[in-house]
Amino acid sequence: MSPVAHTDLPPPITTARRRALAAFWNGAIDWDADMAGYCTLRAGGRAEALIKAGSRAELCRLIRWLEDHAVRWRVIGRGSNILVSGQGFRGVLIVLQGDFRAISRNGGGSAPAAAGVVVEAGAGCPLPKLVAWCGRQGLAGLEFMTGIPGSVGGAVCMNAGAWGRAVGDCLDFVGFVDREGRSRRVPRSGLVFSYRRLQPREAVLNDAVITGAGFVLQPGEPGEIQERCREYLARRREKQPGGVASAGSFFKNPAGDSAGRLIEAAGLKGFRSGRAMVSFEHANFIVNTGQASADEIIELMNEIQKRVFRASGIMLEPEVHLL
Repeated sequence: MSPVAHTDLPPPITTARRRALAAFWNGAIDWDADMAGYCTLRAGGRAEALIKAGSRAELCRLIRWLEDHAVRWRVIGRGSNILVSGQGFRGVLIVLQGDFRAISRNGGGSAPAAAGVVVEAGAGCPLPKLVAWCGRQGLAGLEFMTGIPGSVGGAVCMNAGAWGRAVGDCLDFVGFVDREGRSRRVPRSGLVFSYRRLQPREAVLNDAVITGAGFVLQPGEPGEIQERCREYLARRREKQPGGVASAGSFFKNPAGDSAGRLIEAAGLKGFRSGRAMVSFEHANFIVNTGQASADEIIELMNEIQKRVFRASGIMLEPEVHLL
């Protein structure tokens, strides 16, 4: 069966819980937040509450409170891989900022010095910022991520990749906060990597929040690194739609094939559901041609899955998380 939007929604946050959360949290709370502003598809329903956490201590404290008070929550990144349905998100969405956007060299990793230089980046750090920083510092290894719009946390969680490489290829460690608000740093040996997925070996961390990661990089000449970044970016722009809202590649590639090829073979380039459309430039991109609603995008996703399955027998799985 194809994924669909939530039909059995959890109960809303009660008035008493809202008052308690407002009294507990020192910072601002964006009630009834329009998630179109937090999603690269520029579409989405509303979240009951959105909170920005700026430090690990704040995040741990917030998660403990939400868990203790049975309030549903989820951490989101830069919104390049999420879509909140028109029914909205019942609970609290958390955005990582402040310390979670920081980058530092020699992040206390487990890799031996001979393996390279460990760079630590917070989960809220935008990937373009990290790639550019490494280029200026003369540290090679992340150029393949040029042009990916997400955050470090999202890229690690999804084991994001391009051009035959993936984030997991250069990870040294990942930082987590579990659902009890406890902070952990897990070395590479404690992680399992697969296509578009990273999973800790410890089951207790399966639902944990990624707070940062360490990357093992190699010294290089800044000009050469930056030139490779420009080449990757040019190749992306040749193949992918520009100037329109999208979530990047919408579906995962099935084993031995590509989602874009299957969608194109099903005759779906330019196919629409309202103001959501399959890109003419790249069939694995759903683009927002104007003011598309989240539900129009979900309807288009479902129709693509049905038609591709009818044509090929393959059920495409979305990379985008429906909240």
